[in-house]
Amino acid sequence: MKLLSSEVQYLILFVSVIILPKLLLRFRIPVGITCLSLGFFTTAFLNWFQGDQLLLMLSRLGITSLFLFAGMEIELDELKKDGKTLSMDLLKSTVLLFAIAYGLTFFFDLSYRAAIILSLGLMTPSTGFILNSLKNYTFSAGEEYWIRSKAIAKEIVAILILFVALQSSSWQDFLVSKAVLVLLIVFLPLLFKFFLRIVAPYAPDTEVGFLILVALISGVVTKKIGTYYLVGAFIVGIVAGNFKHFISKDNHENILRSLSVFFSFFVPFYFYKAGLTITTEMFSMKGLIIGLVFLLVFLAIRVLSVFVTVKYFIPDFWKNRLSISMSLLPTLIFGLVIVSILRERFDVSPEILSGLIVYTVVSSLIPSFVFEKAPPVFHDTSMGR
Repeated sequence: MKLLSSEVQYLILFVSVIILPKLLLRFRIPVGITCLSLGFFTTAFLNWFQGDQLLLMLSRLGITSLFLFAGMEIELDELKKDGKTLSMDLLKSTVLLFAIAYGLTFFFDLSYRAAIILSLGLMTPSTGFILNSLKNYTFSAGEEYWIRSKAIAKEIVAILILFVALQSSSWQDFLVSKAVLVLLIVFLPLLFKFFLRIVAPYAPDTEVGFLILVALISGVVTKKIGTYYLVGAFIVGIVAGNFKHFISKDNHENILRSLSVFFSFFVPFYFYKAGLTITTEMFSMKGLIIGLVFLLVFLAIRVLSVFVTVKYFIPDFWKNRLSISMSLLPTLIFGLVIVSILRERFDVSPEILSGLIVYTVVSSLIPSFVFEKAPPVFHDTSMGR
């Protein structure tokens, strides 16, 4: 018997997910980690919202709008300008990723596909999380540029590798999924042209809602073909970013600002929903040890990898090497996605999953306690006086 009605449960959910994480920001705890913890404690002590469809839709809106934002943040001209440097860095990172995957197959007796996906969870920075956090710290313009560029470039490559790894079980699955993605890429520009010519002139200020809806539908489509929501939403963001209406200076800034407000509201529900899937049975001493080993080994590898990149490819920023490397450590969103995929598709042992969760949470906390926070913005409350 329920002690509280569904309405009261939802009220408690919204207050907890929307208000409490904001209050804890002053103690340097990221919103995502607070919401993830809330979801875990809900499952452990209350057993609410298991299989809840409303929460599922809210979480989908959060993850798809976040990756729509990340896709629209990509400035191809900016990436092309330093294409050689980024290409060499990506080549090094890709070789390292496959080498790590090869090692993981021996340590954990995983299939190579599962090991590649696990290595993505260990090595890929969560671009949306990082970009949304940059404004909280006092980085220089040069530091922000390289943090943005490296995070975006790494995530693009990671999504491509993830798609291939998920669809490589058979040529038939791969060809069908590739055909669907090609059709999506071909169809989206036609849809945008139709919207901008037929709908937008008579329905002003509907661009953001339209983009969010298209990203959500595309995310569901890519989920249905066996990849994940982020793939479809990311593609929508990249394609939208190539339309002049969306990337003109005024429109671009307004749309990104509105998207940022939207996903800031909904993405906490994604973290909360992810926390609901984490059970106490998943955690054990072995899982904790695996998580600590992941932290000791892969944080060191990632920091040293950035040091090498800065030294040989962008030596002018050698004095900023620590700031750039530490800011790229968070893997929260991508790590949680990988946990979900490994559990649903590959039946990976709970110890490895709990180890990856420990690694993901701790790596995502590090910048909050290492970097100097930007001063808080106080709003005038004098009622215009």
